[in-house]
Amino acid sequence: MLASRVFQASSRSRVAFVRSFSGYEQPPLSQGPGAKDGTIPTDNDQATGREREELKALAKGMEYFNRQPVKMQKGQGTFANPVLVPSQEHDRIVGMVPKGQDGPVWFEITDEAVHYVPELDLHFKLYDPLKQQ
Repeated sequence: MLASRVFQASSRSRVAFVRSFSGYEQPPLSQGPGAKDGTIPTDNDQATGREREELKALAKGMEYFNRQPVKMQKGQGTFANPVLVPSQEHDRIVGMVPKGQDGPVWFEITDEAVHYVPELDLHFKLYDPLKQQ
């Protein structure tokens, strides 16, 4: 009995610590109305979270996620002129398919510095497209 109380207390404090330490605020719940009785729900009826936000944006003719490829300009990829990768976050996972390969090379970059990816022999840098450079 005492052990279960200690475990409950420690698990509660651990969760509170992780939540307060992470700095992430949960967005408001976004969920569909569900299906009417006797019908099969559509994606719009049952989608939640980011998927629902994406479907709502698509219905308005907007794009929720930017899926456009980053196009390198001639001469980009050096330390002085890195490939610019748009992101409003502090880090991003990027994939690039080199010529002659079937699959992408995945790597993570942060907004702290220019990052060199030895497998590609290129330099990359995050930038916020909504801020002036």
